[in-house]
Amino acid sequence: MTLLQADSSMKSKPEYFLPGSAIFWRATLALFIASFLTFANVYITQPLLPLLVEEFKVSPAASSLTISLTIFALGLTMLILGPVSDALGRRPVMLWTMALAAVPALLAPLVTSFNMLLLIRIAQGIFLAGLPSVAMAYLGEEFSPRALGLAVGLYISGNSIGGMSGRIISGMMADAYSWRMSFVVMGAIGVLGVIFFYYLLPPSKHFSPRPAGLKKSAADLLGHLKNPALLKAYGIAFVIMFSFVGIYNYITFRLSGPLYNLSPTALGWIFLTYLSGTVSSTVAGRFIDVVGNRAAVILGVSIALAGLLILAMPSLWVIIGGLLVFSFGFFATHAAASAWVNAKAVEARAGAMGLYLVFYYTGGSFGSTGLGFLWHYRGWPGVTAGVAAVLAVGLFLGFCLRENNNKHTNGG
Repeated sequence: MTLLQADSSMKSKPEYFLPGSAIFWRATLALFIASFLTFANVYITQPLLPLLVEEFKVSPAASSLTISLTIFALGLTMLILGPVSDALGRRPVMLWTMALAAVPALLAPLVTSFNMLLLIRIAQGIFLAGLPSVAMAYLGEEFSPRALGLAVGLYISGNSIGGMSGRIISGMMADAYSWRMSFVVMGAIGVLGVIFFYYLLPPSKHFSPRPAGLKKSAADLLGHLKNPALLKAYGIAFVIMFSFVGIYNYITFRLSGPLYNLSPTALGWIFLTYLSGTVSSTVAGRFIDVVGNRAAVILGVSIALAGLLILAMPSLWVIIGGLLVFSFGFFATHAAASAWVNAKAVEARAGAMGLYLVFYYTGGSFGSTGLGFLWHYRGWPGVTAGVAAVLAVGLFLGFCLRENNNKHTNGG
């Protein structure tokens, strides 16, 4: 091979996104924006739950369906969109589903019944599934291993900032105008976000199309479900999201009720506690790179349990502190468990991450509505006891994880 041929060969090989490079920051910013929009829309009704109870004359558990059905639809749709992205590409699936997700948000103000609102929320869940089912696969394929921990942490920090901001915007719009205006504003922000995403996200360089046949997709998913290393992470995903959605759902009822009587705007600002999750997901990315995912999961769940204990106190300021600690632990655990799956899944990575997120969002769906029965019969102490039991399972699963430098193994 001549020097000219060698040089041409080197130039033809696509480079991975390296830490600190311009393309690294472009891609992480695009995914951060998309993550922000996704989770701002998923949780937009959380500070509105007491208002929905009042307007539509439904129970707290029924009002929580505006979250749990969205999450459940999102989780199920990811089983489809993950394999579709294996065939059509990561960027097109993320882009088109983000664009379609703005439509139901803009239609939501027109609903005339609670059932119509639930249908709108299901549609949102279906379209919002595009990003979380594909983003981790894009990260794993395009980013250098040295950049992956930080990139995952920054992407997940978009989850926390989006979830926080969506709730704050929603609460403020509900107080100033009505809960319907919350959807109008988020729909408009979604349109702008899609435009930025289109121009910022670099095309895939390492994506190789694979057939999206039903039989092959089912075989891939079955293979992931037989992998003990992945199953433990899936269990962790279920329990942490069960706990997280449940706590934030019913803290709104606790703080809007007697003793506190917080307005929708004040309830929205309570979600500033998400900022600790923004910090922890980024810190966890660095921590994972140094000590591994197992230690990060154990530490994250332990911190969440500590936050749960603090939330048992009656003082509003202590409750806010407990939410800060709880959120810090949750997002650290999520970042570590996500990175674990990305490392252990060698083939059909989008399908593996899709399954992780199916367990994750199914857990959120169960926590959203299931804990409503504990709230009805036992109030906040019942919710706390239920979450503590579920987090204890997550801690056990964290100790069961086994680090292994050979990511081709099926061991746990």
